Amino acid sequence: MVADTQTAGTDRGHAIALSIGLLAWIGSTANNALKTLQMARMLSTLSNMSDYQLAQIGISRSDIPEYAVKLMADD
Repeated sequence: MVADTQTAGTDRGHAIALSIGLLAWIGSTANNALKTLQMARMLSTLSNMSDYQLAQIGISRSDIPEYAVKLMADD
């Protein structure tokens, strides 16, 4: 029996490429989920602050979403 090393190498390379692609997708999905969680926490924390506390950091209650986005972008 003769083994076709050319095909075996190609199949292995294809399997490795698929595995890397899957790992990249999992990493990207996990990163997006983490960012979503962080944004939700940021919005919750800012929303729970008093108007006085918000004024101390220079924002009003209506500025919370925009401010949270800015904070997340600085990370």
